[in-house]
Amino acid sequence: MKNFIISTCCIYILSVFSAQGAVSNEGRDTATENKKVSAKCHVSLIDGSEIIIFNRIQLDKLNKLARKVEGKRVSTPKSLDRIKVYRAFQCVLADDDFTNSKAQAIDEKTAR
Repeated sequence: MKNFIISTCCIYILSVFSAQGAVSNEGRDTATENKKVSAKCHVSLIDGSEIIIFNRIQLDKLNKLARKVEGKRVSTPKSLDRIKVYRAFQCVLADDDFTNSKAQAIDEKTAR
């Protein structure tokens, strides 16, 4: 009787571990979506200058980044003070190009 109980417990434990291995990978896909990526935004500052700023964000939040950076204070290469962002024109991944030629020219001059 004791051997029967032990073997039943072993079969039960083995079936539980086997069932976990058969579960789909839906939970693992969200982990790859939550990875942070580098993004850059073409913005206009309160003082009238236009610069490129860099951020690390989750990929699914890239389309909301332009609205998020407006009103934020950012540091600039010309000044030690932080200056407020007046308007964000476009945000793209760091490896992508801007659609505006003026933004592309500023991006080429921006140090990384």
